[in-house]
Amino acid sequence: MPKTAKEIVEAAYKYMVDVMQIQAGKISNVRVEELEPVEAEGRKIWSVVLSYDAVGDFVFDKTRQYKQFKVDGEGVVLEMKIKKV
Repeated sequence: MPKTAKEIVEAAYKYMVDVMQIQAGKISNVRVEELEPVEAEGRKIWSVVLSYDAVGDFVFDKTRQYKQFKVDGEGVVLEMKIKKV
């Protein structure tokens, strides 16, 4: 059964948290920046962009980072990469 847009975003978020577990304490303020359905290889794929504040070695050393995900209609993350802005 196809997932809702909310479930697609949740899948991308959970994947990011799982993959970046070692940096979990340094990630905050996660936001959805983009959510777009696209056709690829004859099926619906979602493009999701999440952003977050990444803290460096010092609390005042924050940068906004962006990750782009491709998620299939069943909520399986197919790709995660750095989104250039």
